[in-house]
Amino acid sequence: MSTAIVTGGTKRDVDAMAVLAINIQEKTSMVADELIIFHDGISEIDKKAIASIMKTRFIRYKCPINWFRLMCNKTIRYFSPMVFCKYECFKLLEEYDTVIWTDYDVLIRDDISEIRTMKENMAFVINEDTSLKQMFYPNISRKDMQAYNLEANSITMPLFVLKRELGNYMLLYEWCYNKTRELLPYLYLPEQCIVTLLMQEFNLSCKALSIPIYCMHPKEALPCTKILHAYGQPKFWNGLINENWEKYYKKWMNLRANI
Repeated sequence: MSTAIVTGGTKRDVDAMAVLAINIQEKTSMVADELIIFHDGISEIDKKAIASIMKTRFIRYKCPINWFRLMCNKTIRYFSPMVFCKYECFKLLEEYDTVIWTDYDVLIRDDISEIRTMKENMAFVINEDTSLKQMFYPNISRKDMQAYNLEANSITMPLFVLKRELGNYMLLYEWCYNKTRELLPYLYLPEQCIVTLLMQEFNLSCKALSIPIYCMHPKEALPCTKILHAYGQPKFWNGLINENWEKYYKKWMNLRANI
């Protein structure tokens, strides 16, 4: 059973993604067979250095949605179109039995390999504090959305798991991009909003990943927390101090200097 753990970001985020690779290798090396990094231009030196940490596949990502249309959305201008590389996890099911996505602004504190062997075909963090409607800009009121329950809980996507048994994954993949094109002017939390809609459109069910275990802000961490997610600002690399993250970063700097 092949498993990939996936992340993605711009070339400016390479240090954080390298730290993630070191973190995975130290804390949860059995979670996946391979790391996949979607990027927009990581240097060959950085690729070589990261690949020396763990088996890594680098995929240059170009969002298939028109760039000028994307830049009309201020959220996407802030985060970059790389947010949509998460959709590529559906397509990766052509090659892997299990695909695990993780954002790179995390710190893994303990082994999470149990998510590799879960029985369900999908697993997401469910945000009970944010409705689907809140993931749109207020102008969504101009759009006919009667086919969806906008008051339902939304999905958040710092960590999620997909399995090939889900089936129809290429249909789901194409639908995500097509729905993004349709709703682009209305999207506030773009990819999370679209995947929440996807779950309703295709009547999909998923395992709810525990927030206290897999998605806690470092300032709210519990003893049981396995993944710290530094959502918002600051991040680990620009003011949110964490000794373990700093330790991994120093390892990366030393490794990078010797390539």
